[in-house]
Amino acid sequence: MVWRPSFFSTSGRVVYSISSALGSITVDISGLTPPIIWRLISSAYRAGYSEIMITGIGSGKNTVYSAFSYNTIEYLKENWKNSISTFDMSPMETVSAVVNRLVGMEIIEQKPNYCLVKDLSEVSDREFENALRRIFALLQTEAENIEEGLAGKAEGLKSIHIVDTNLGRFEDFCFRVLNKKGYTTLRKTNTVHPLIFTLEMIGDEMKKIALHILNDKGRYTEMTKALFNTQKLQMERFQKMFYKFDKQLAVEIYRADAEGTQQATKFYKKLNDDEKELLHHMKKIGIYILSPVELRIDMEF
Repeated sequence: MVWRPSFFSTSGRVVYSISSALGSITVDISGLTPPIIWRLISSAYRAGYSEIMITGIGSGKNTVYSAFSYNTIEYLKENWKNSISTFDMSPMETVSAVVNRLVGMEIIEQKPNYCLVKDLSEVSDREFENALRRIFALLQTEAENIEEGLAGKAEGLKSIHIVDTNLGRFEDFCFRVLNKKGYTTLRKTNTVHPLIFTLEMIGDEMKKIALHILNDKGRYTEMTKALFNTQKLQMERFQKMFYKFDKQLAVEIYRADAEGTQQATKFYKKLNDDEKELLHHMKKIGIYILSPVELRIDMEF
């Protein structure tokens, strides 16, 4: 049995108390806001615990639960002071929302002030590989939708929250498998873990670009389209390189990154403010892509 230290809130109250490694864990959510509740539960899931006892739920002000999703939590996180009196979301509603997107987890017991969440699935290497392929496919979907959005066809971007939610589900599942079982080649686990995390950050930047296009509804120049196309192609190159290692692809990715940086510098002053905001996120994607390339090279040794 491996014991880990408990985590304490600022008041000294235990937030995490561990019964046994990867067995059961208690998460106390007393008085916490939806974004923190979400992160605590999903972190326990990622860590690999088979049972999560959630205590301190409380009743909240809602008598009937309303439709709730992570998008609502994101809104609350950004506008908490202004929106708390309007939404007054129930803690149990938050718990239910996060558990619904955790692959294999189900609420098997529920009482007024606590609930027990349990893993009812079997984790396999094949499931991990399938989940990772889904991450790549969803990132590709996001990139294609953004490309269409920049061309004035934003219909695909309207489902960005659904795509992002599915990305999160598969990313959480991959982290869980890595923490519970490790990667197929065990010694490579510590390399694959940050690789998944970097793909998660790329997805976050894609989502920000998509939301900006939806909210701005402006027209974008060919320069902006070319800058984004550079990053879309970089993602495609990395996916090929991940599944079939090729040193020349690595060379191509680094060359394209340097050329993209030169493009961005050349076009910057000609872009409007909205396009400059998009460029900010594109540059972050470009930086993030180089990290998994390096990690993939590490996996060869």
